[in-house]
Amino acid sequence: MRAVTDVWTDVHQERQALLELLEILTPEQWDAPSLCAEWRVRDVVGHMVSETQMTIPKAAWGFITSGFRINRYIAKDARERGAAPVAKLLEAFRGVVLARTHLPGLSSLSMLEDIVVHQMDIRRPLERHRCIPNWRMIPVAGDLWTNRFFPGPKLFQGIRAIATDADWSAGDGLDVTGPIEALVLTLAGRFAALDQLQGDGTALLRTRAAALSGQ
Repeated sequence: MRAVTDVWTDVHQERQALLELLEILTPEQWDAPSLCAEWRVRDVVGHMVSETQMTIPKAAWGFITSGFRINRYIAKDARERGAAPVAKLLEAFRGVVLARTHLPGLSSLSMLEDIVVHQMDIRRPLERHRCIPNWRMIPVAGDLWTNRFFPGPKLFQGIRAIATDADWSAGDGLDVTGPIEALVLTLAGRFAALDQLQGDGTALLRTRAAALSGQ
């Protein structure tokens, strides 16, 4: 297991890599859809800034005013922050690249998971791929496997996931194999990489993903 200080280094380096991409995006790319439903690239950036600045009182008030639906509050906050001019969003993101703050109950691994997943949310639709090192992807996959804030535990129930390009596997049951990036995206509820997965459990996984997406 990597030390907490090493995980924070991973977080900061991944944020810096994303910042370097954000700095060269066109206005049209900032307004492009991300993999997060109904979020533009700019909204994802606003959300990542918010996560480093959120306090319990702010989160509690937002939760209450959003009808006690946490996802509704998160989406509303992201879109409000994402409405800022690009220059201000860039300035705000630069300011949190080296931040180590997060809500109580989260951790450095939570924040690594956050930047890894949200970076892919931005990069994939823009076709600006970056190969994230496996020593970062593996702990993220492991956390998503059991993290019930994400749909992974339900999606992969009775399924064994096996990465074909990393030393990671989890679960028991029908096999689903593929690149670790595709597995991480699917565990996080992003289905843009489903076509990269193979195995006897793929049909079941697709059925569950379609039901979750309301298709």
